[in-house]
Amino acid sequence: MTDKTLLVDIKRNALDDGPGIRTLLFFKGCPLSCVWCQNPEAKSPFKEISFNKDSCSECGTCLKVCNQDAIDFSNKYRIDRSLCNLCGKCIEVCPNYALEFVGQEYSIKELLEIILKDKIFYKNSGGGVTFSGGEPLYHIDYINELVKELKKEDIHVCLETSGYYNRDKFYEFILPYIDLIYFDLKIYNPKLHARYCKVSNESILENFEDIIKNKSIEILPRIPLIPNITDTDENLSNLANYLKTFKIKKIGLLPYNPLWLSKPEKIGIKPSYDYTAWLDNKDKERIKSIFSDFEFNDL
Repeated sequence: MTDKTLLVDIKRNALDDGPGIRTLLFFKGCPLSCVWCQNPEAKSPFKEISFNKDSCSECGTCLKVCNQDAIDFSNKYRIDRSLCNLCGKCIEVCPNYALEFVGQEYSIKELLEIILKDKIFYKNSGGGVTFSGGEPLYHIDYINELVKELKKEDIHVCLETSGYYNRDKFYEFILPYIDLIYFDLKIYNPKLHARYCKVSNESILENFEDIIKNKSIEILPRIPLIPNITDTDENLSNLANYLKTFKIKKIGLLPYNPLWLSKPEKIGIKPSYDYTAWLDNKDKERIKSIFSDFEFNDL
Protein backbone atom coordinates (compact mmCIF):
# COMPACT_ATOMS: atom_id res chain seq x y z
CA MET A 1 0.00 0.00 0.00
CA THR A 2 1.26 3.48 -0.92
CA ASP A 3 0.10 5.66 1.96
CA LYS A 4 1.26 9.09 0.77
CA THR A 5 1.83 10.91 -2.49
CA LEU A 6 2.38 14.46 -3.76
CA LEU A 7 -0.33 16.81 -4.99
CA VAL A 8 0.22 20.32 -6.33
CA ASP A 9 -3.32 21.55 -5.68
CA ILE A 10 -6.79 20.67 -4.44
CA LYS A 11 -9.71 22.68 -5.78
CA ARG A 12 -13.00 22.34 -3.96
CA ASN A 13 -16.40 23.49 -5.26
CA ALA A 14 -15.21 23.28 -8.87
CA LEU A 15 -17.73 23.35 -11.71
CA ASP A 16 -15.47 22.09 -14.49
CA ASP A 17 -13.76 18.77 -15.22
CA GLY A 18 -16.83 16.63 -14.76
CA PRO A 19 -20.53 16.91 -13.90
CA GLY A 20 -21.87 18.81 -10.90
CA ILE A 21 -19.87 20.30 -8.05
CA ARG A 22 -16.51 18.58 -7.76
CA THR A 23 -13.25 18.38 -5.90
CA LEU A 24 -10.27 18.38 -8.28
CA LEU A 25 -7.09 16.63 -7.19
CA PHE A 26 -3.96 17.65 -9.11
CA PHE A 27 -1.36 14.91 -8.73
CA LYS A 28 2.34 15.68 -9.19
CA GLY A 29 4.26 13.73 -11.78
CA CYS A 30 3.72 12.87 -15.45
CA PRO A 31 5.44 10.45 -17.88
CA LEU A 32 4.85 12.94 -20.73
CA SER A 33 6.56 16.30 -21.09
CA CYS A 34 4.39 18.33 -23.45
CA VAL A 35 6.05 21.58 -24.47
CA TRP A 36 2.78 23.49 -23.88
CA CYS A 37 1.91 21.88 -20.54
CA GLN A 38 -0.61 24.10 -18.74
CA ASN A 39 0.53 22.73 -15.36
CA PRO A 40 4.34 22.54 -15.64
CA GLU A 41 4.60 22.49 -11.85
CA ALA A 42 2.95 19.05 -12.00
CA LYS A 43 5.45 17.47 -14.41
CA SER A 44 8.09 16.39 -11.92
CA PRO A 45 7.09 13.73 -9.38
CA PHE A 46 9.33 15.39 -6.79
CA LYS A 47 8.81 18.32 -4.47
CA GLU A 48 10.17 21.65 -5.79
CA ILE A 49 10.54 25.24 -4.62
CA SER A 50 8.75 28.04 -6.45
CA PHE A 51 10.03 31.62 -6.55
CA ASN A 52 7.68 34.53 -7.30
CA LYS A 53 9.82 37.50 -8.29
CA ASP A 54 6.85 39.89 -8.07
CA SER A 55 6.58 39.22 -4.33
CA CYS A 56 10.30 39.48 -3.60
CA SER A 57 11.60 42.62 -1.88
CA GLU A 58 15.25 41.46 -2.15
CA CYS A 59 15.66 41.75 1.61
CA GLY A 60 18.29 38.98 1.61
CA THR A 61 16.77 36.99 4.47
CA CYS A 62 16.74 33.80 2.39
CA LEU A 63 20.39 34.30 1.48
CA LYS A 64 21.43 34.33 5.13
CA VAL A 65 19.82 30.99 6.03
CA CYS A 66 20.80 28.97 2.95
CA ASN A 67 23.60 26.55 3.89
CA GLN A 68 24.01 25.29 0.32
CA ASP A 69 24.83 28.66 -1.33
CA ALA A 70 21.88 27.95 -3.62
CA ILE A 71 20.40 31.47 -3.42
CA ASP A 72 21.76 33.80 -6.09
CA PHE A 73 20.26 37.28 -6.60
CA SER A 74 21.92 37.55 -10.03
CA ASN A 75 20.04 34.44 -11.17
CA LYS A 76 16.61 35.36 -12.53
CA TYR A 77 15.34 32.04 -11.19
CA ARG A 78 16.82 33.03 -7.80
CA ILE A 79 17.68 29.41 -6.88
CA ASP A 80 20.48 27.19 -8.21
CA ARG A 81 18.45 24.00 -8.15
CA SER A 82 21.54 21.83 -8.61
CA LEU A 83 22.68 23.00 -5.16
CA CYS A 84 19.33 23.28 -3.36
CA ASN A 85 18.59 20.40 -0.96
CA LEU A 86 14.93 21.43 -0.41
CA CYS A 87 15.48 22.04 3.30
CA GLY A 88 12.84 24.78 3.21
CA LYS A 89 14.66 27.24 5.47
CA CYS A 90 14.35 30.01 2.87
CA ILE A 91 10.61 29.44 2.73
CA GLU A 92 10.28 29.63 6.50
CA VAL A 93 12.00 33.02 6.79
CA CYS A 94 10.74 34.82 3.66
CA PRO A 95 8.61 37.73 4.95
CA ASN A 96 6.81 38.21 1.63
CA TYR A 97 5.97 34.58 0.85
CA ALA A 98 7.92 34.79 -2.40
CA LEU A 99 9.18 31.25 -1.89
CA GLU A 100 7.01 28.18 -1.41
CA PHE A 101 7.05 24.44 -1.84
CA VAL A 102 5.41 22.98 -4.91
CA GLY A 103 3.95 19.63 -3.94
CA GLN A 104 2.46 18.57 -0.63
CA GLU A 105 2.23 15.05 0.69
CA TYR A 106 -1.20 13.70 1.56
CA SER A 107 -2.12 10.38 3.09
CA ILE A 108 -5.30 8.62 1.98
CA LYS A 109 -6.86 9.54 5.30
CA GLU A 110 -5.96 13.23 4.96
CA LEU A 111 -7.38 13.44 1.45
CA LEU A 112 -10.58 11.67 2.42
CA GLU A 113 -11.14 14.14 5.25
CA ILE A 114 -10.95 17.01 2.74
CA ILE A 115 -13.09 15.29 0.12
CA LEU A 116 -15.85 14.17 2.44
CA LYS A 117 -16.44 17.71 3.69
CA ASP A 118 -18.29 18.33 0.42
CA LYS A 119 -20.14 15.03 0.09
CA ILE A 120 -23.54 16.72 0.43
CA PHE A 121 -22.68 18.99 -2.52
CA TYR A 122 -21.71 16.03 -4.67
CA LYS A 123 -24.99 14.30 -3.84
CA ASN A 124 -27.20 17.32 -4.52
CA SER A 125 -25.46 18.34 -7.77
CA GLY A 126 -24.54 14.99 -9.27
CA GLY A 127 -20.88 15.86 -8.72
CA GLY A 128 -17.92 14.08 -7.23
CA VAL A 129 -14.14 13.87 -7.38
CA THR A 130 -11.88 14.31 -10.42
CA PHE A 131 -8.32 13.00 -10.59
CA SER A 132 -6.14 15.37 -12.62
CA GLY A 133 -2.50 16.33 -12.78
CA GLY A 134 0.13 15.76 -13.98
CA GLU A 135 -0.94 12.22 -14.71
CA PRO A 136 -2.97 10.59 -11.93
CA LEU A 137 -2.08 7.07 -13.13
CA TYR A 138 1.58 7.85 -12.44
CA HIS A 139 0.41 7.10 -8.89
CA ILE A 140 -1.69 4.07 -9.76
CA ASP A 141 -1.25 2.15 -6.48
CA TYR A 142 -2.18 5.20 -4.41
CA ILE A 143 -5.15 5.98 -6.69
CA ASN A 144 -6.32 2.39 -6.26
CA GLU A 145 -6.44 2.75 -2.47
CA LEU A 146 -8.10 6.16 -2.66
CA VAL A 147 -10.75 5.29 -5.23
CA LYS A 148 -11.84 2.18 -3.33
CA GLU A 149 -12.52 4.39 -0.30
CA LEU A 150 -14.44 6.89 -2.44
CA LYS A 151 -16.68 4.16 -3.84
CA LYS A 152 -17.50 3.03 -0.30
CA GLU A 153 -18.97 6.52 0.08
CA ASP A 154 -20.79 6.23 -3.27
CA ILE A 155 -18.89 9.21 -4.72
CA HIS A 156 -18.74 9.73 -8.49
CA VAL A 157 -15.15 9.56 -9.78
CA CYS A 158 -13.80 11.06 -13.00
CA LEU A 159 -10.29 10.31 -14.26
CA GLU A 160 -8.38 12.71 -16.53
CA THR A 161 -5.57 10.85 -18.27
CA SER A 162 -3.02 11.21 -21.03
CA GLY A 163 -3.60 7.53 -21.81
CA TYR A 164 0.02 6.62 -21.13
CA TYR A 165 -0.43 3.89 -18.54
CA ASN A 166 0.08 0.21 -17.80
CA ARG A 167 -3.05 -1.37 -19.23
CA ASP A 168 -3.07 -4.50 -17.06
CA LYS A 169 -2.76 -2.52 -13.83
CA PHE A 170 -5.34 -0.01 -15.05
CA TYR A 171 -7.93 -2.72 -15.69
CA GLU A 172 -7.27 -4.40 -12.36
CA PHE A 173 -6.79 -1.45 -10.02
CA ILE A 174 -8.65 1.52 -11.53
CA LEU A 175 -11.35 0.74 -14.09
CA PRO A 176 -13.71 -1.15 -11.72
CA TYR A 177 -13.96 1.90 -9.46
CA ILE A 178 -14.36 4.92 -11.77
CA ASP A 179 -17.41 6.35 -13.54
CA LEU A 180 -16.05 8.61 -16.26
CA ILE A 181 -12.80 9.01 -18.21
CA TYR A 182 -11.57 12.16 -19.89
CA PHE A 183 -9.03 10.72 -22.32
CA ASP A 184 -6.67 13.22 -23.97
CA LEU A 185 -5.69 12.71 -27.60
CA LYS A 186 -3.10 15.31 -28.51
CA ILE A 187 -1.31 14.48 -31.75
CA TYR A 188 -2.14 11.70 -34.22
CA ASN A 189 1.27 11.37 -35.88
CA PRO A 190 3.55 9.28 -33.60
CA LYS A 191 6.75 11.08 -34.62
CA LEU A 192 5.24 14.51 -33.94
CA HIS A 193 3.81 13.23 -30.67
CA ALA A 194 7.28 12.11 -29.61
CA ARG A 195 8.72 15.47 -30.70
CA TYR A 196 6.30 17.60 -28.71
CA CYS A 197 5.36 15.26 -25.84
CA LYS A 198 8.64 13.32 -25.47
CA VAL A 199 6.94 9.92 -25.88
CA SER A 200 5.36 8.15 -28.84
CA ASN A 201 1.57 7.87 -28.88
CA GLU A 202 1.47 4.22 -29.97
CA SER A 203 0.62 2.81 -26.53
CA ILE A 204 -1.77 5.73 -25.92
CA LEU A 205 -3.79 4.91 -29.03
CA GLU A 206 -3.71 1.21 -28.16
CA ASN A 207 -5.03 1.97 -24.68
CA PHE A 208 -7.73 4.23 -26.12
CA GLU A 209 -8.89 1.64 -28.64
CA ASP A 210 -8.94 -1.07 -26.01
CA ILE A 211 -10.99 0.93 -23.53
CA ILE A 212 -13.43 2.00 -26.26
CA LYS A 213 -13.99 -1.64 -27.21
CA ASN A 214 -14.43 -2.51 -23.52
CA LYS A 215 -17.66 -0.44 -23.47
CA SER A 216 -17.91 -0.62 -19.69
CA ILE A 217 -17.50 3.08 -18.92
CA GLU A 218 -18.31 6.52 -20.29
CA ILE A 219 -15.36 8.09 -22.13
CA LEU A 220 -14.94 11.62 -23.42
CA PRO A 221 -12.00 12.04 -25.82
CA ARG A 222 -10.47 15.51 -25.40
CA ILE A 223 -8.21 17.40 -27.79
CA PRO A 224 -6.04 20.33 -26.62
CA LEU A 225 -5.96 23.09 -29.24
CA ILE A 226 -2.34 24.21 -29.24
CA PRO A 227 -1.46 26.80 -31.91
CA ASN A 228 0.75 25.42 -34.69
CA ILE A 229 1.12 22.06 -32.95
CA THR A 230 -2.15 20.25 -32.31
CA ASP A 231 -4.55 22.69 -33.99
CA THR A 232 -3.29 22.21 -37.54
CA ASP A 233 -5.80 21.11 -40.16
CA GLU A 234 -3.85 17.92 -40.75
CA ASN A 235 -3.72 16.87 -37.10
CA LEU A 236 -7.33 17.74 -36.31
CA SER A 237 -8.63 16.08 -39.47
CA ASN A 238 -6.64 12.94 -38.67
CA LEU A 239 -8.05 12.85 -35.16
CA ALA A 240 -11.60 13.51 -36.39
CA ASN A 241 -11.38 10.64 -38.89
CA TYR A 242 -9.82 8.38 -36.28
CA LEU A 243 -12.64 9.04 -33.80
CA LYS A 244 -15.28 8.47 -36.48
CA THR A 245 -14.03 4.90 -36.91
CA PHE A 246 -15.26 4.22 -33.37
CA LYS A 247 -18.60 5.97 -34.01
CA ILE A 248 -17.76 8.52 -31.33
CA LYS A 249 -20.13 11.49 -31.41
CA LYS A 250 -19.11 13.60 -28.39
CA ILE A 251 -15.67 15.12 -27.78
CA GLY A 252 -14.06 17.83 -25.69
CA LEU A 253 -12.08 20.66 -27.28
CA LEU A 254 -9.64 22.41 -24.95
CA PRO A 255 -8.68 25.94 -26.10
CA TYR A 256 -5.11 27.03 -25.50
CA ASN A 257 -4.58 29.23 -22.43
CA PRO A 258 -1.38 31.33 -22.63
CA LEU A 259 -1.57 32.30 -18.95
CA TRP A 260 0.47 29.20 -18.11
CA LEU A 261 3.57 30.99 -19.41
CA SER A 262 3.99 32.71 -16.03
CA LYS A 263 4.52 29.36 -14.32
CA PRO A 264 7.77 27.77 -15.64
CA GLU A 265 10.11 30.56 -14.54
CA LYS A 266 8.87 30.19 -10.97
CA ILE A 267 10.27 26.66 -10.83
CA GLY A 268 13.45 27.46 -12.75
CA ILE A 269 12.38 26.33 -16.21
CA LYS A 270 12.69 28.15 -19.51
CA PRO A 271 9.60 27.43 -21.65
CA SER A 272 10.30 25.65 -24.93
CA TYR A 273 7.01 26.97 -26.32
CA ASP A 274 6.04 30.60 -25.89
CA TYR A 275 2.90 31.31 -27.93
CA THR A 276 1.16 34.20 -26.16
CA ALA A 277 -2.14 34.61 -28.03
CA TRP A 278 -5.56 33.12 -27.42
CA LEU A 279 -7.43 31.32 -30.20
CA ASP A 280 -9.03 33.93 -32.46
CA ASN A 281 -12.51 33.68 -33.96
CA LYS A 282 -11.18 32.65 -37.36
CA ASP A 283 -9.36 29.67 -35.86
CA LYS A 284 -12.37 28.75 -33.76
CA GLU A 285 -14.61 28.61 -36.82
CA ARG A 286 -12.00 26.58 -38.71
CA ILE A 287 -11.77 24.07 -35.89
CA LYS A 288 -15.55 23.85 -35.51
CA SER A 289 -15.89 23.04 -39.21
CA ILE A 290 -13.44 20.14 -38.90
CA PHE A 291 -15.48 18.67 -36.06
CA SER A 292 -18.88 19.51 -37.50
CA ASP A 293 -19.97 15.86 -37.23
CA PHE A 294 -19.36 15.86 -33.48
CA GLU A 295 -21.03 17.30 -30.41
CA PHE A 296 -18.56 19.43 -28.44
CA ASN A 297 -18.28 22.24 -25.94
CA ASP A 298 -18.52 25.77 -27.32
CA LEU A 299 -15.09 27.27 -27.96
